[in-house]
Amino acid sequence: MDWINEKPWNGLSIDINPNISPHEMVYKAKLDLETSWNPTGGVRPGRPKSYANQEMFQFFKSFTEHGGVPLETIGTLDNGRIVWALATLKEEFTLMKADNVKAYLLMYSRNKNRENIEIYFTTFRQSGGNTLQIPSEARTFFKNICRRPFTKQFPFISLEFHKFDESIIRKTKETITYGREAIIDFAKNAECLINKKVNNQIANRYMFDVFQPEILKNLSSIRNKEVNELADKKTKIGIEAITKAPGQNLETSCMTAWSLLNAVTYTVDHCLGSDQDSRLRVAWFGPGAKIKQRALELAQNL
Repeated sequence: MDWINEKPWNGLSIDINPNISPHEMVYKAKLDLETSWNPTGGVRPGRPKSYANQEMFQFFKSFTEHGGVPLETIGTLDNGRIVWALATLKEEFTLMKADNVKAYLLMYSRNKNRENIEIYFTTFRQSGGNTLQIPSEARTFFKNICRRPFTKQFPFISLEFHKFDESIIRKTKETITYGREAIIDFAKNAECLINKKVNNQIANRYMFDVFQPEILKNLSSIRNKEVNELADKKTKIGIEAITKAPGQNLETSCMTAWSLLNAVTYTVDHCLGSDQDSRLRVAWFGPGAKIKQRALELAQNL
């Protein structure tokens, strides 16, 4: 197992200047042309895509500008089906002067028409490069008001650009405020987690509870024998990550509930899936996100 210490979106994204235009974002994300398979051989020449991606980035840009959070990174997954963006929040925190955790707003669209935008808030632990979605009271779904309707006459699309009105600006600021509050609360919870000491028995039981809860019901104790015989690949990697993953040598992670949580998030972000694209899709938008939420709840209840 290679224990890498990097952002899970490395190679799948590009850092941007938040002041660039939506058109430039489309170009940088390589969404300006689409190609199709040619049955006679090769690939058909690229042709300009619709305005959907540009108007999606316009929503991202307007939302972050009115919310007071600068866009930092944009990226794509699944051959451009999912487009996402990260904006930096100022609520980053550091545990015991060494374990730094950054905070982000994550926006994404996973329908090709780009009519819907989904939003949540996430943390990024720099020692280890693992992420965790933070539950909040914020809205998680927005209609993309920047999408222009089609018309029956040339140029077959409305020439009127839709801008954020007072109502959507208010909802934007409210959403950002709820996200900031959730990150602040999580920072307090993290302080509690680093003060919860665990032993190997608790750690093994925790990993089974996260990845194989059906097995745990029939076990009174979990020692090396049970781990070797009953643990699947995910559980074994999680147990190994408790001590070997990057950042687990910090004082905050010396057999604490915080170390167990980060072992799970690291495993999901960096060790599962057939490739980096599918791994990030699962970790952020699929079952991996639910696994990490379960891990957070279990760590808080230790």
